[in-house]
Amino acid sequence: MAARYPALRLSVVFPAYNEEGNIERTIRRSVESLRRMVGAFEILLIDDCSKDRTPALAAALARTFPEVAHLKNETNLRQGGVLRKGFALAKYEYVTHNAMDYPFDFENLPLLLEHFPRADIVVAARKMYPGTTAQRRFVSWANRTLLDVLFGAHLRDYNFIQVYKKGVLLTQPALSDATPFVTPEIIIRAHKKGLCVVEVEVDYHPREVGQPSSANIKNIRRAISDMAHLWLELRRE
Repeated sequence: MAARYPALRLSVVFPAYNEEGNIERTIRRSVESLRRMVGAFEILLIDDCSKDRTPALAAALARTFPEVAHLKNETNLRQGGVLRKGFALAKYEYVTHNAMDYPFDFENLPLLLEHFPRADIVVAARKMYPGTTAQRRFVSWANRTLLDVLFGAHLRDYNFIQVYKKGVLLTQPALSDATPFVTPEIIIRAHKKGLCVVEVEVDYHPREVGQPSSANIKNIRRAISDMAHLWLELRRE
């Protein structure tokens, strides 16, 4: 069967930390969908010093699927650092990412890809937040509000899934390692440079196995600090 976008080549970054309950199902589903979607793709499966069976499962998946590359971090970089590493290593002209609990189903990828090549970044905005706590939803709302007030991009979602032209990641890279601010920083830098940022509503699929680890006080504090540094940097320009 011919791919839906045969001329499009896509790099996909998957951070993995203690995801033995999700990794095999997610990578197999991803490969199946992407083979029908794009002409060529790579999955950068980056193990962030997992303490469970994630490394062994990742190695087995890389042996099974030629599109999957298994990389292992020597030190724990957290999700933000893993995304920065994966974005830098991506070899194809379009780049995206996903979480190992598969919150974004790649069957919905055409909703984002149809906006290229006009767009520079396509931002997926969650229609709803099923399975999330009231506290987590409040933190997300506060984060979006602060980003809108400080930077004026006025998007509904900065922290879900995006598809980037690789050139954007080369010219507007994130300097932050804070998980909640890596993708917002790239989007904000692109917006300030006048690049085309398109937002598309998509479905969000809540985590079924394991616990999220990125929304903690330490990450939030680092994100706010990096946000302040970017605001000062942009004011000086």
